[in-house]
Amino acid sequence: MAGWLCDRQGKMKDRFNDLCDTLFPDISIHAREIAGWLQAILFIVFTVLFTLLGRLLPLGGYIGFDWYTFYSQGRAPVFYPPWTHIIISLLSWELLIGVTLAGFSLAVIRRSKHPVSVISALLCLPLLWTIFLGQLEGIVVAGLLVMPWLAPLALIKPQVSIFAFLAKRSYLVVVILFLILTIIIWGMWPLRTLNVESFYNDGRYPQNIGLGWWALPISLVLLWFSRGDMDMLMISGCFMLPHLIPYNLLPIAPAIARLKPKASILAFIFSWLPFSANWFGPKGWWLGWIFILWLWFNIAAQRYPKSKASQWLLRYF
Repeated sequence: MAGWLCDRQGKMKDRFNDLCDTLFPDISIHAREIAGWLQAILFIVFTVLFTLLGRLLPLGGYIGFDWYTFYSQGRAPVFYPPWTHIIISLLSWELLIGVTLAGFSLAVIRRSKHPVSVISALLCLPLLWTIFLGQLEGIVVAGLLVMPWLAPLALIKPQVSIFAFLAKRSYLVVVILFLILTIIIWGMWPLRTLNVESFYNDGRYPQNIGLGWWALPISLVLLWFSRGDMDMLMISGCFMLPHLIPYNLLPIAPAIARLKPKASILAFIFSWLPFSANWFGPKGWWLGWIFILWLWFNIAAQRYPKSKASQWLLRYF
């Protein structure tokens, strides 16, 4: 009897391990591995340099509007995670720029395949728009550099970054424990975040290109083919979001550096298509989906190179 139980437990353990291997395959998203101590030094150096550079960008008028209006006053919209005010209290306008550019630059360097791809990523609209507005997506990118231990930073604006925690079993365990802890402390705050659209008195923003729950089946299919890849998972998760403004795409923008030069240049161009709303009206914002789709399919082509579509993309781009 004891032998049967041990054998039974062994088979269940093997099945569980097989399931984990299927759901959380070991996928590397980085072109190069950089030692942790060196990453820390680079981040500090970049932060100092870019913070000094931030002094050349004067706060006022439309520059840093969101920072000046909300975050510098120690407050954030009610649907933000409740620890947001703690993090923004540690920041200044210049430091926000420094952390944003430092985190994004390091994320790009780790993924980069070619100098052209690096430049394409650093000039994309989500990055420049985030800096121009003084938004917090750069803090999210910095948090994603040290997964899963900087979850409080990565989840300060969680709508895109939450999907990164599906990449590894350890990430998922940590984020579940963290969310349970925050709910114990602050109550059911995720309900406010999920119901973000109800807090806009003016109705749906024209910049909001979120598809909402009706696109959940598409998102689930893409999530399945994205298993183990943090960038692909975040891109796939975009499809089910009810609230998605193009600058919210900053956490996925470092993935531009994973593309070949031609594909990265096109990704850079596609990232700016929402800006066409200035000439074509609100429908122009929806062109942002071209950027999202282009990123996912190009990364998927590298991961699944045997399909005809992948071979075509890899051959010409």
